[in-house]
Amino acid sequence: MNRLNTALNSAQFVSNLLISIISSIASRLSSIIMSLSKLFTYILLGAAVATAFEEEKRQSCPNIHVFGARETTAPAGYGTAGVVVNLVLGAHSDATAEAISYPACGGQSSCGGVSYANSVVQGVSAVTSAVNSFNSRCPNTKLVLVGYSQGGQIMDDAFCGGGDSNEGLPNTGVTFTAAAVNQIKAAIFMGDPRHIVGLPYNVGTCQASGFAPRPAGFTCPNASKIKSYCDAADPYCCNGNNANTHQGYGTEYGQQALSFINAQLAASGTSPTSAPGTTPVPGTTSTPSSPAPTGSTVAHWGQCGGQGYTGSTVCAAPYTCQAANAYYSQCL
Repeated sequence: MNRLNTALNSAQFVSNLLISIISSIASRLSSIIMSLSKLFTYILLGAAVATAFEEEKRQSCPNIHVFGARETTAPAGYGTAGVVVNLVLGAHSDATAEAISYPACGGQSSCGGVSYANSVVQGVSAVTSAVNSFNSRCPNTKLVLVGYSQGGQIMDDAFCGGGDSNEGLPNTGVTFTAAAVNQIKAAIFMGDPRHIVGLPYNVGTCQASGFAPRPAGFTCPNASKIKSYCDAADPYCCNGNNANTHQGYGTEYGQQALSFINAQLAASGTSPTSAPGTTPVPGTTSTPSSPAPTGSTVAHWGQCGGQGYTGSTVCAAPYTCQAANAYYSQCL
């Protein structure tokens, strides 16, 4: 009998021990499961917040964004590229724009004495950074490039690649990302020193090369998106001797450039809209358009004067209208 009791007690002890162990394990598993559940909840919450933030950020992006690059010695802003930039803004109420910040210099003291070659290299870097950065923030925004003279050269170098041995630029590839190139719908170059005869996007009377020409046989991988304007009398993109021709492309070809931009945007699903409160810069026309109402004002960097301009000459405070040249004045 004693042996039986001892055996029963031992069995009870083992049973209690097993129950205790199992209970402890179950408790720990429950704790682990609760911790994992909380962690999973936090992960889902974090993902939801990140998604909401990204959605909000993208909703603030414009439908169209224009990059403008000015000519040599023009003050900070768009320079004469502003004629076409403002035409686009006037035709599309859902468009925004920004000027490329670079020296735009050719050794003159007025722009810091930066050499032309160094200015071009800095300009290519600046436009590359601006376009790629904007595209990463707003991947669905349609992009338009407008470059005038040296501004056209830096955009040409970035968008078409091929390097620029004239200015010591060794990079032979397109410097924009593939995603950015896909969103660039149109590129306008005016008075581009890289001009050579025979390119499919050439517009104008020039049948010679600019002072920093592309090599013979050059082809641009993005040719279908470009129009490049150059006339024979231009001493910079061609071999002429009339500097006024070089400064007149906005007036001469502005409306034609806008039509090309609109066609390119329409092909990607965007049509022109009227922009409330925006006065488009007129292009070539035999009859001047009516002046803007005296009560309207021009925003910072906008055009406020110049030969052929009939819009408002009043800048929004605290800016004043300053002449860049005979063809273009802007609010600075």
